[in-house]
Amino acid sequence: MGRYVFVVAHDQPALYSHLANEFSGELGVEVILDRRRGERRRYAVAALSPAERRRQQDRRSERGIDRDLRANHFALVRVE
Repeated sequence: MGRYVFVVAHDQPALYSHLANEFSGELGVEVILDRRRGERRRYAVAALSPAERRRQQDRRSERGIDRDLRANHFALVRVE
């Protein structure tokens, strides 16, 4: 059985509270607040090759999480 994680944008505490309350009793559903605040290793990213930078970006936006956070203020991720 898969598990679902709601990732809520860090600037949306009311939405986080609402979703956390709504799904508090649901098995397999977790609501978390996005803790990322941009790229943490700016100096290291500049030293990466273009291929390494692409791989790093792919990991972060692999499931469209960044796009969903910007558009909807949350992303729903299925964890298998």
